Amino acid sequence: MPSFGMHLALTLFFIAACLKAEDRKFALALIPLGIICDLDSYIGVHRATFHNLFVIFIPLIVMFILWRLHVNAINKYFVLASLLITFHIFLDTFYNGVFLFYPFSDKSYDIEFWLGLKETGLSALFQCTVPGKVGEINYVVTPTPSVPEIAIISGIEFVVLIFASITFFLKFQDTYSSSFLYQKLRIRK
Repeated sequence: MPSFGMHLALTLFFIAACLKAEDRKFALALIPLGIICDLDSYIGVHRATFHNLFVIFIPLIVMFILWRLHVNAINKYFVLASLLITFHIFLDTFYNGVFLFYPFSDKSYDIEFWLGLKETGLSALFQCTVPGKVGEINYVVTPTPSVPEIAIISGIEFVVLIFASITFFLKFQDTYSSSFLYQKLRIRK
């Protein structure tokens, strides 16, 4: 599974790519939505409670309710929030699968099997559900409550997280305060 650090790094890259530098407050508010799906490690069933298709629509439903109440909300942020949740779930489907239709179905779905990829190469038979154990890899096949995983960030993930943090900071840095500080220092000389 992509670690917490990798999810956070990719969330920072995604937000920096989609928003303008003036949207700094919204960018900071959107960061938790890229990693909120992993709360199901602590609440409910891991890879099921917050890793399903129904969770993707929550920001869009909130957007619709605000629209019906005539509240002036900026819709692109709700759409971006939904995309961040979708991106997180999509990343997790590449490793051990997720329960896309939980609680209505207990089938686990894995992108590698959708594409027909196996340890021995491309398979001629494309499957949508995870068949259980393949080789030495244990796939998630039944939704059961789990013990929260300890997030350990490997060396390369740590480097990617640092690079993403720097990119995010440089994109959303307060250019006005730095030019203001420069002018103050210049006046004192």
